[in-house]
Amino acid sequence: MSIKMRFMLSYIAVIILTGTFLMSTLLLGFYALTGASPGQLYKSATLQRPLSTDEENAFLELKMLAKNMPDNLLEYQNFKGLEKSDVQVVVRKNDAIVYSSADLSKKSLLVHMPDYELNNLNMRGTLDNQGDLFRYIKFDYTYSDGAMGSVMVLQPENSYTEIIQKWGIYIVGTVLLFGFLVIGLLSYFVAKSVVQPIVHLKEGAEKIEAGNLDFEMEEAKGKNEIATLISTFEKMRIRLKKSLEMQALYETNRKELLSNISHDLKTPITSIVGYIEGIQDGVANTPEKQAKYLEIAHTKAKDMNALIDELFLFSKLDLHKEPFCFRRVDLNALLAQIAEESELSFEKAEFELVIPNEKMIAEADREKLKRVFENLIQNSMKYMDKEQAKIMIQLEKQQNDAIITISDNGKGISEAGLLSIFDRFYREEVSRNSNTGGSGLGLSIAKQIVEEHRGEIGATSELEIGTSIWIRLPLKFKGDKEQ
Repeated sequence: MSIKMRFMLSYIAVIILTGTFLMSTLLLGFYALTGASPGQLYKSATLQRPLSTDEENAFLELKMLAKNMPDNLLEYQNFKGLEKSDVQVVVRKNDAIVYSSADLSKKSLLVHMPDYELNNLNMRGTLDNQGDLFRYIKFDYTYSDGAMGSVMVLQPENSYTEIIQKWGIYIVGTVLLFGFLVIGLLSYFVAKSVVQPIVHLKEGAEKIEAGNLDFEMEEAKGKNEIATLISTFEKMRIRLKKSLEMQALYETNRKELLSNISHDLKTPITSIVGYIEGIQDGVANTPEKQAKYLEIAHTKAKDMNALIDELFLFSKLDLHKEPFCFRRVDLNALLAQIAEESELSFEKAEFELVIPNEKMIAEADREKLKRVFENLIQNSMKYMDKEQAKIMIQLEKQQNDAIITISDNGKGISEAGLLSIFDRFYREEVSRNSNTGGSGLGLSIAKQIVEEHRGEIGATSELEIGTSIWIRLPLKFKGDKEQ
């Protein structure tokens, strides 16, 4: 049930109970001011009611007979004719009931009969007969022997009115008690289903404000606005926590990036400065030494320039600002070209190309994909510790993907290294010596390029046996529809 419906029902209940309470208060207030009970109020009301035609006819006939020939009432034969439309007749002489209609109890009548009043000023009232209420009109008179007598015409009253007259106070008290109970229950359930979750949300918001995101909101029961609000709040907390964790990770990476850039730039700059100062100070005192110093300084400057180029490319890839020119690329031909060029570049290495007869066409940026493959081959040769280097380039098809694997027989990579080789600035060689390792950005750049091609890249390795880098590229183009 929605909160709106709950409040609506509670409002309706409060209105009904308030109305009942006000009516009860009015009755009690009237009783306090006048001293009249609800029963007396009802009796007063009945005195003002007009007689029905049957009541009036019966009363007038009996009254006339009582005034003129009262003794004849004791032997009157027409009582049955007067008893129409629930009209009841009672004739009293002193303390005895001379006649009463069949539905009346004489014993109860004797107990509840009103007193004689020969002046007949109060002729109307109500009478209880075995728990049933009757409205009556009476006429008091005297018999010829001086005995007092009464003739009464009675009409049954409504049963609801009887209940009110007899049990009104108890009913009002019960209704009030029930009203307070209902209001208490409504307040409890509204507090439990609305107020408590809101308090819970407030506590959660205060924790977030204090910087504490390591808590979990209690799941709300039911399907209503509060449950939806708590669920949305919990999702917001989780996303905010992940965002802050990512921000902290970015900050850590930024600091690490600055540290690594500083280290990788400072080393060649220091070397360049050292060799130039050597020339300036006359350490290189021969043309041969000067030429050697200048050559080393030039090499270091080129290394630094290459590092800056890689940093620039990495930054643009990371910000998704590097343009890609995607076209249909024949992977078989591309890998054959790379294998041929690599054989010329690394004469001491043995290259093996394994490609299928089936042509595999991928949507790719040819130059950037070529850079990835060349970088992988250069890495294999750079870390090669064996006299006879063997590198295998393999292409195969798996469902709608092309799998390119470049394997070497080098020294391999440790298990810990496999988890980090695609991280920026990671080098398996701990000393970060540029003579044995590059900038540490090559594989990270390769990963970003492959991911821009909607592909995946991974590695497997065994120490002293070799390393395999695999790349998965989709053969389905972006515009192709699902089969």
